[in-house]
Amino acid sequence: MLGLIRDTFRLGWDSLHWNARKSWHIARGRRGRCPCQIASDSGRAHQTGCEAILAYASPARFRRVCPLLVARDGGGWMCSMNAEDVRPFWGRAALLLGGGALALLLVASLAAFTLLRGIGYDVGYRQIVWPPAWSEFSRIQADFYRQRAISAMDEGKRDEALLLLSNAYELDPSHYPTGIQLAQLWQIAQPLLSDRTYARLLADHPDRRQATAQAWFRGLLARGDFGGMQRLAGERILHSGPSPSPVWAQAFLFATRQLGAPDGIDALLVEPKLPPRVAALLNIERELYRQPAARRIDILDTAAREAGDAHTLFHWLNRMLDEGRADLVLPRLTERNSLLENREKLRLQLDALAVAGRSAERALLVRQRLERPLTPAICELLSSHLTARPDRELLAAYADKLAREPLPPSDALYPQLLAFFAACGEHRDAALMQTATGWLNQAAGREIQVLPAAREVFMRIPVGVRLENVPPALQPMPLETTCALYARLSPPPPLAP
Repeated sequence: MLGLIRDTFRLGWDSLHWNARKSWHIARGRRGRCPCQIASDSGRAHQTGCEAILAYASPARFRRVCPLLVARDGGGWMCSMNAEDVRPFWGRAALLLGGGALALLLVASLAAFTLLRGIGYDVGYRQIVWPPAWSEFSRIQADFYRQRAISAMDEGKRDEALLLLSNAYELDPSHYPTGIQLAQLWQIAQPLLSDRTYARLLADHPDRRQATAQAWFRGLLARGDFGGMQRLAGERILHSGPSPSPVWAQAFLFATRQLGAPDGIDALLVEPKLPPRVAALLNIERELYRQPAARRIDILDTAAREAGDAHTLFHWLNRMLDEGRADLVLPRLTERNSLLENREKLRLQLDALAVAGRSAERALLVRQRLERPLTPAICELLSSHLTARPDRELLAAYADKLAREPLPPSDALYPQLLAFFAACGEHRDAALMQTATGWLNQAAGREIQVLPAAREVFMRIPVGVRLENVPPALQPMPLETTCALYARLSPPPPLAP
């Protein structure tokens, strides 16, 4: 077997070596002895030995290189041509080398295919042997890393999953789901990497900018990066066309209010691409930072009367409540031609009654709503309201309703249950937080590891624990509830008296 292997590899070299020497011998006019014949022999046909076969375990194999070699009757091998007639056989050399190369390629490609498939790569044989298809391998490798990342996440190996997802995204940055998942996983532990990934997604996937920006905003809000929220909302206002979503204007104003200074408003107002409708809103908001309290009420009252859409009206009525003027808000909620939907009216009415100190009317309104079936939207509303304006009796009534008529557990309702958990935490109600934890685990189909730690943080708030550590862990929580938590935890600086 070893002899066969040695002879096989020697054939490849000899097909080049001896044909080259023969060709050079002929080019020199056949001067001197024939290079492949034994020098001590006569040089006549069938009487002269072949020097090339001396190192072969089986000389007959050399006939694949030179067919002039023949077996003698008495044994041994001789050259069948006179020295002056010996010639090279380049065609045989080409066939031998080409066939050998193809054979090696076949063996190597089959070995590579078997190895890669055995490892888990979803690779086809075409992508192994066809050079134009080699560019597809980065996508195949990325798919392999993604599948391993899913398995790592299922096993609770978050760090390993992050590394695998990062490798997959670098190999295939065109795969949007990988990029968005990676950005979301990074947003707490590695916020800089998360922001870079979101920015790259915005640039690489213009058709998904709205979804990317919304996910990025949620991440910024979850970790309380109000400066980042302001910049992102401002960028969306400027680059979302002539009629940007009013939601971005409200997001920009919320972040500005939490920062407590109109500097961001001033910077945005000088932008030439700023839509006139947004500019009018920002000019009024900037005035509120400059005017005393009495003058602010007049500005807000006028702005509410002139509001052209529900988002703007809701904003100005909320700002009136910030000024403590529930008496001006409540009458507007009963106007027949109000721009507000029923949900927005209910939220403002509950907030206004709480600001006015009309607890009995507020409790009656909540209990009347609890007499009807709960919906996810109403659950978000009640949770965010009771987070922003706590009331233990109303929370108990709400919890009793959820216990008697629970929402069907599913991933889709997980955010609403998180909002309820946050409301219970704001009330420091350990028993209700434990109940909410059970509901959340049931909805997720597994035990949520961060919830016990979040409960402990909520319960220790009176002794100086910062609750800013909680919202990043409680995701995906509805935006309204997250904003309510921050408004309670880090209330914006008061305006001038």
